[in-house]
Amino acid sequence: MPSTIARVLASTPDGLLLWAEGRVLRSSLADAADAAWQPGDLVAREGDTLHLIARPGPDALAPDGDLGRLLENGAERDAALRDRAALLRATRAFFDRRDFLEVETPAIATSPGLELHLDAVGVRLREGMAGRAVERWLVTSPEYHCKRLLHAGLPRIYSLAKAFRSGERGGWHNPEFTMLEWYRSGESSDAIIRDALRLFRAAAAAVARARKARGDARAVFRPGRALRLDFGAALRRFAGVEIFGQDGLPLPIATLRARAERAGATVRPDDDEATVLLAIFAERVEPALAAHDVVVIERWPASLASLARRLPEAPHLAERFEIYVRGVELANGFGELVDADEQRQRFEADLAARRARGLPLYPIDERFLQALRRGCPPAAGVALGVDRMLMAVGGYAEIDQVLAFPFERA
Repeated sequence: MPSTIARVLASTPDGLLLWAEGRVLRSSLADAADAAWQPGDLVAREGDTLHLIARPGPDALAPDGDLGRLLENGAERDAALRDRAALLRATRAFFDRRDFLEVETPAIATSPGLELHLDAVGVRLREGMAGRAVERWLVTSPEYHCKRLLHAGLPRIYSLAKAFRSGERGGWHNPEFTMLEWYRSGESSDAIIRDALRLFRAAAAAVARARKARGDARAVFRPGRALRLDFGAALRRFAGVEIFGQDGLPLPIATLRARAERAGATVRPDDDEATVLLAIFAERVEPALAAHDVVVIERWPASLASLARRLPEAPHLAERFEIYVRGVELANGFGELVDADEQRQRFEADLAARRARGLPLYPIDERFLQALRRGCPPAAGVALGVDRMLMAVGGYAEIDQVLAFPFERA
């Protein structure tokens, strides 16, 4: 029988309390009372015998140590790591059953992305043992590389890996986090939304099974039917703001600013359409979404298109969607823009906006644009925060609860 490695938590008249494999075990072994076991001892359990491996002392159980952090709050962090493992297994099984190919893309890239609200983490490294020093960035998303693989002929792919964003730290943010992205060639965002809603249910079921197996009685959040709204309808319903005129087209910017101010959103006289719309959405709409289990916001204004294609029947709108669970954004997806010329124009506009605001400037990914120019098939895809999905289904309130080593302890 293989030995079990355990840590002595305490010695009681009825035996020892041991920490092993995520559980507190009570040992009433015959030799326990004679061995003068001490809290913090590292022992091997073989059958009915305990053997001392190391005696580091009670400091091994210090609350600021790695074991102490696993044990605090009823071993909540240990349970979260086991919930995470179950969720990751279920995620891979979900995509494997649907004939997706898991791909690995670079964590260090020539261009990390140009979105205004994202700042990248720079790295400096040498090309070879004695090569010249070059500047690169940790990816904020694997999106560019995934789309290059779509161009290369991989029709259904997913990536489950780390992404990195500077300046993001809080209850829902860690600078290093786990990102799930998947793409379907030849399909629309509807197919991706259906995937996401089914994945949420599969993740909840997997965490529930894992908890039941280890005797954890905590409930799991199982998402119900999603509320689906166009972006304009969401602003109308939750903020009382109509952003389109009677002709269905966007309002003049002065009118939009005035309506945003009346709704209580924070806007400035020189704010452009995208800034005003985001202010209304962040300040008036997002707080209201917490009252709903799952909300899908679709058909965003073209000024907020990001990397989404415009809708052919309504060019002032883009095939973009975001999914919120109890008011927290979990996923951001697109019917993908595959026109190289329009994509370059958007990149150059983003660079100009970053320059005007004094934000860091990053290179345009020319290889990505080249892949689009050489022919990337119509596709849809999404980026989903895995840590947030675990928080949602597992009932965790802070991202630190679901990370083995949050930023300050990494």
